[in-house]
Amino acid sequence: MKLSTRARYALRMMIVFARQSEGKELISLNDVSKEANVSRRYLEQLVIGLKNGALIRGKSGKGGGYTLARPADQIKIRQIVESAIGPINIVDCVLNPENCLKSDVCECRILYQVINNRITGILDSLVLADLVDGSRLNEAVKVLDTAYSNSPAPGV
Repeated sequence: MKLSTRARYALRMMIVFARQSEGKELISLNDVSKEANVSRRYLEQLVIGLKNGALIRGKSGKGGGYTLARPADQIKIRQIVESAIGPINIVDCVLNPENCLKSDVCECRILYQVINNRITGILDSLVLADLVDGSRLNEAVKVLDTAYSNSPAPGV
């Protein structure tokens, strides 16, 4: 499995917003583009999903720009990723079993569900502030490593 470019760039953009704005001042997409090393045109596409997900807010015109809609410690990484790419679903049958003729008898479907649950669980347990603060991220990763190494697979 591979995390899409859209998801990676959305994370980079949100990190710039978190570092620069602290929820107070607006940042232009030109500035974000330079800081995140992502083209402005690509960022313009990502802004739509992030605004629809109520993760950022913006103002158009002279002096306009964008900022976080709420503090970075209240924005889950899963929200950012799903605003960019839609629901996390490693195989169609996980969220939409009716799309597969074999979903009722598939020996692998439960494995796909467990993998999907682990991915979404990890992304739900991290917030944007964790990515901005390296020590905070290191601590969160230690907690996750301990939790997942000592726990059985989550129920499906």
